[in-house]
Amino acid sequence: MYPALVGLVTTSLLMVPALKAAEPTITAKDLPRMPAVEPKDALKTFQVKPGFHVELAASEPLVVSPVAMSFDEKGRLFVVEMIDYSERRDETPHLGRIRMLEDTNGDGVFDKSTIYAENLAWPTAVICYDGGIFVGATPDIIYLKDTNGDGKADVREVVFTGFAEGVKRINVQAMLNSFNWGLDNKIHGATSGNGGWIKSLRHPEAKPLDLHGRDFVIDPRTMTMTSESGGGQHGLSFDDWGHRFACNNSDHIRLFMYDDKYAARNPYYAMPAPLASIAVDGPAAEVFRISPEEPWRVIRTPLACGRSGQWASGGRRPFGWLFYRGYRHDDLSRQCVSEGILGQCFRGGCGW
Repeated sequence: MYPALVGLVTTSLLMVPALKAAEPTITAKDLPRMPAVEPKDALKTFQVKPGFHVELAASEPLVVSPVAMSFDEKGRLFVVEMIDYSERRDETPHLGRIRMLEDTNGDGVFDKSTIYAENLAWPTAVICYDGGIFVGATPDIIYLKDTNGDGKADVREVVFTGFAEGVKRINVQAMLNSFNWGLDNKIHGATSGNGGWIKSLRHPEAKPLDLHGRDFVIDPRTMTMTSESGGGQHGLSFDDWGHRFACNNSDHIRLFMYDDKYAARNPYYAMPAPLASIAVDGPAAEVFRISPEEPWRVIRTPLACGRSGQWASGGRRPFGWLFYRGYRHDDLSRQCVSEGILGQCFRGGCGW
């Protein structure tokens, strides 16, 4: 072996213990406990544009870990609670459930909470229909309904199945989500990244529907499903003109310019991709958080992303779009982007 090579190997071996010894030690002081904000004090943490205000409609223990919600014709709010972990998807009973919230005295604050359905595997979407609800809980879409008025679903029917089936490792950030009504009086939903071959249990004779890279449309009257252009991760929503929007965790607003079923009429013409990023500030827009970085986030970020030579703070990820149809201020106030839970509008305001 050449002397220079020997020296190189020796130096490298000597550097390994030194690098290992330089690993930072995390102590309890680095991760102080942050007390939860009391519901009555939570509103003080919001910064709201003049002319708007925020009201507390529900809090623990009436509802916990909400990820999706839908209002019915009676003003009741059905909330998806995701309180289990992806690593325990195969354990039963499942911890996911649906809460039904009611305002019994008309003061605008929910005061009654009922567990409408439980034992759901990672539920991520809900929408009301015909006195019941459709719930997305991979690999199924389930129809639930209370027929005897006790506030608990006694009808439980799996109507579609196959979401994320056959995937070696399910991406827990890419579950089906965002059930919304379109102008066609059908339910539109985002398949996200896991895809699947979807089978209808009402129509077992139908061929499985390929939803890899595509979103879906449900006609609840016939209980049939068709596909449409996809590619978004979360937050499928419509504006007043039927334009369909979506977002990804790194691209906060995207517009479906057309549905690719129309491009299929002429296979000899190559159309541009249906889904376009339309943010003025670019897809990976800079985020300016208004709250201090949580200690755990400061520690975790460089560990997840590799050492950058300095501490890096965590940010926020866009999770959905809600079109507000009020008339305050300028046009910018008619649309909102949210992180964490998808929004819903109702008589008197919007909810997250």
